[in-house]
Amino acid sequence: MRTLWIVAVWLIGVEGSVIEFGTMIIEETGRSPFPFYTSYGCYCGLGGKGKPKDDTDRCCFVHDCCYGSMPDCSPKTDIYRYHRENGEIICESGTSCEKRICECDKAAAVCFRENLKTYKNKYMVYPDSLCKEESEKC
Repeated sequence: MRTLWIVAVWLIGVEGSVIEFGTMIIEETGRSPFPFYTSYGCYCGLGGKGKPKDDTDRCCFVHDCCYGSMPDCSPKTDIYRYHRENGEIICESGTSCEKRICECDKAAAVCFRENLKTYKNKYMVYPDSLCKEESEKC
């Protein structure tokens, strides 16, 4: 079962420490990353192009930009640690890259929570072919 969950989360296109980011999403939103964020809009999932469809999709756009801002790190493979204090995610000390990746994931998970009320099921499993607008710059 755990292997299936790991594979499902990986399919989201979630980079970094898949387990930690997936757990953050569950803790912040009460929703599993799969299926809610696996291919939502134009940016949640692998790749990303066009304009974000809504605020949830913008969370993924910003997350992609955050990862893109650290070319010296390996967000796909670096594993980080975090804990919670008074309900807030606290990224633990580690390497500079681990801390930055954790902060990107934290921002995305919090963003998902803040935009739960505007989440639209019509953007879940959204086809990339409908993401035709010119992409925004980070």
